[in-house]
Amino acid sequence: MTKSKFSIHSLVDLVWRGLRGTARMIRVAIPRLYGLALLLFICWLTFLSIRYLVRSLLVPTQTPEQIVGIPRRMEPELLATERADWKAITAAETPRVPPAHYHRVDSWIEPDRFNDCSRSGCHGPLPHSKNKAVRAFLNMHATSIHCGVCHMATDDHPLKMTWYDLDTGAAQAPPAILRLCQRLTEINREDTEASALKEQHRELVALIQRTSKDLPNASALEQLVEHFEAVRPGSKAYQRLLDETQTIIPRYFRGEYGAKLALKAEDGVPILAHPDTSDDVAKFLAQGDDLAPEQRDQLLEKIHPLRRDSAYRCTECHSADASLVPLSQLGYPTARIDALSDPIVFEMIENIDAGRPFEMPQFITPKSDN
Repeated sequence: MTKSKFSIHSLVDLVWRGLRGTARMIRVAIPRLYGLALLLFICWLTFLSIRYLVRSLLVPTQTPEQIVGIPRRMEPELLATERADWKAITAAETPRVPPAHYHRVDSWIEPDRFNDCSRSGCHGPLPHSKNKAVRAFLNMHATSIHCGVCHMATDDHPLKMTWYDLDTGAAQAPPAILRLCQRLTEINREDTEASALKEQHRELVALIQRTSKDLPNASALEQLVEHFEAVRPGSKAYQRLLDETQTIIPRYFRGEYGAKLALKAEDGVPILAHPDTSDDVAKFLAQGDDLAPEQRDQLLEKIHPLRRDSAYRCTECHSADASLVPLSQLGYPTARIDALSDPIVFEMIENIDAGRPFEMPQFITPKSDN
């Protein structure tokens, strides 16, 4: 009996000593393992640093794509791509442009897959190039107006026009940004009825969301939506947000709305090409350089059956009275119509195009023909 008790006691003591010894080993090992891991980490960082230094000094590095990706010229092939495909344009806060392209590109020119003038390969997305002094102003229209508006003959006055979707080519309602801008000017700040304020809030959020999808490089509008969803309609914060929105939205009037204006046929369909000319276009592209001048001119006439002898002048459309473009019917807000109808800038462009002297500061009061 005594022997049995002694054996159990010895066993317990042995186990206890073993546990204490193991714990002591762990306490000693942890700092050592930590020191070893830290040493290995330092050695690894040292290796990376030396390798980076050697590579930097001895191995030539590749020039970043954001630099070599800037083309020398604004070619049609470049503008046929999506904005996101050209990395160079987003490499800096101020978008970069080809050195040979003298005016600044704010965002990008959306591909128009239904404009047969450029899609055929005959004309580029920025078609005006003869007069360097005015081509930037003329090419501004390429983002929002189909070529036929200025260059196709029609007896309509004002012109019969419609918006069309750049992805489908189908007629559509005015772009969301125009409706948003007009809606902001119509809001009654004195309205306190809860249901009316709620409906107003819902409509503004929907229009801002649609606008952010239509416009390239308009991510800031998504944040604006978040701000609207965080405030209570009718509150002081809501009123301040309305003021802020009225200031922000006009900055996005760059002519890129996911839609363009085109002449409208009797059935309401946008006129996006000269009719029945696809075979002649293919013939011109294949044989045009080899044709005699007379044959070439005859083929060009067949390709452009609706062509006007000369394009409209600026002031025929940018005019407060008898404008060819029915801006109000096309959904333009009143403030934008006033800006587009102010004759000062457009008369200046016409004077420059006509070769009249460009005098500073008299350019703001262009000389008339009289």
